Amino acid sequence: MNKKKRKKIAIIGGGIGGLLVGYYLKKKNYSVDIFEKEEKLGGLLQDFEIDNFRLEKTYHHIFAGDSEVIKLISELGLSDKLIWKKENNAIFYKNNLYAFNTPIDLLNFWPLNLIDKIRVALVTFYLQYENNYKKFEGIKAYQWLEKYYGKNIYEVMWKPLLKNKFEQYYKEIEMPWFWARVHFRGHSKLGYLEGGFGQIIDKLSVGLKIVHKKVEIDNLKNYDLIIDTSPIKSVKYIGAIDVVFTSKQNLSKFYWHNINDENAPFVAFIQHTNLTDGQGKNVYYMGGYYPHEHKYFNISDEEIYKEFFEYLKKVFPSFEEKEIEKKYIFKFKYAQHVPRFAGNSKIQIPRNKQVVHMNFAQIYPQDRGINYAVRMAKEVVASLP
Repeated sequence: MNKKKRKKIAIIGGGIGGLLVGYYLKKKNYSVDIFEKEEKLGGLLQDFEIDNFRLEKTYHHIFAGDSEVIKLISELGLSDKLIWKKENNAIFYKNNLYAFNTPIDLLNFWPLNLIDKIRVALVTFYLQYENNYKKFEGIKAYQWLEKYYGKNIYEVMWKPLLKNKFEQYYKEIEMPWFWARVHFRGHSKLGYLEGGFGQIIDKLSVGLKIVHKKVEIDNLKNYDLIIDTSPIKSVKYIGAIDVVFTSKQNLSKFYWHNINDENAPFVAFIQHTNLTDGQGKNVYYMGGYYPHEHKYFNISDEEIYKEFFEYLKKVFPSFEEKEIEKKYIFKFKYAQHVPRFAGNSKIQIPRNKQVVHMNFAQIYPQDRGINYAVRMAKEVVASLP
């Protein structure tokens, strides 16, 4: 199929991936229509207004090594709004909060003995500098982590995070996923756009034809090519719920708090305003991942608030619910895929077919993220004849 026959392209999904593909196709003079079933663009990068400033519905930041999105931000004329701060992390474990940023912090982390601490440093260093992820393929993450970090480290640090993120699927996660999180991240600076990442969505959508309606592929036969960014049927997905609130209280000096408790209702607590000023407000996220059948997708918002805020008092005994000014709940059914071996994950550009599937589940071995959405969109567009 030659380029002339592919002049008219339909994109299903107005999330960051679909908009990026539309943006790059428009630059190559393709005719593009984007179909988005929701009223608001952005997908997992959707934002909302709170007291005259914009905030993501689910927490976002970028890393210093995210070269693709940093280039995009520059291309869109937003570089002057990109701010950087050092990572500022903590771990909540057995009713105690520990700083977890430096070697000194590791030495002060009493749930691990001295031998454990040395082992954490050595194994993590190995993962950061081992470049060949393929040697980990076919190996379950939980088995590798317990073997090489040791049982105590696994139980304290990694098992709670695996279970809280992937629930009953945690033993299915393969080691390349964990390798990528350590290898490409580590301790580095975190970036945020003053005014919110929604500005990227605004810029990308300029000049694109957006149709807000749900469509079926069979009804798009008049297009030469369809790029479908919706969830892939053969992939398992889990949902996410974020409780966002503002408060008069300044609860923590840390930005990111890992909740290392398998019984916690959420896996991460984020004091967003320790990364950005937040218009003078204290802004917080409590976020977790849940299978689609989880009760949180069926019970009332008030019941969710009750469970989340009750647990938050364990993390911060000084927390006062009466000091909350505004609170919100946002739910996403397809927020995270259950990562598997690459296999069929790569994007295939068909020669005789009309549909290309492009979804964050195809990012391998990295996890989803704005940086990889940019890379994937470029790959799709570059592959078109």
